[in-house]
Amino acid sequence: MTWPERVQGAIRTRRVAIFLRVLSVFCLLGALSHLGSILSLVGPSWPSKPILFRIADSVLLPTNLVLAWGLWRKRAWAVFAWLGAVLLLQVIPILFLLVTDAFATDPAQLRAFYGLLGTNATLVVLFLLLLPRKKRGQALDSTKSVGQGEGGNVS
Repeated sequence: MTWPERVQGAIRTRRVAIFLRVLSVFCLLGALSHLGSILSLVGPSWPSKPILFRIADSVLLPTNLVLAWGLWRKRAWAVFAWLGAVLLLQVIPILFLLVTDAFATDPAQLRAFYGLLGTNATLVVLFLLLLPRKKRGQALDSTKSVGQGEGGNVS
């Protein structure tokens, strides 16, 4: 069973469907935080924020809204997009933290960033644990069809 097939099958299970709904709520909360940032309801005023934050808020607001909708509707593309976004959006800030302090200018922001890293890592691990496991005999011999004996005769 390939990775996309495993995800498609997992989406149909109750436990993964519930997890996707919870994840959808997290994405919606993320979208609201970006909207609050754009409207200057959270943190400093919009024009005084660094350009990287303004670009990130402008891109992540619609992205989080689309992901929230897709995850709520249990779409496979949304699961893959969420996994890709989590990986991409964790690698980029880490690289910036190694080179510059563009994403964390004080210790409180750094703690918040590390908290976000930990939360996303936990969510990805939970999702991977919820995926159904491969059965032992499934990958051994997929060329033999069910009901055939050694000589290819139907038993």
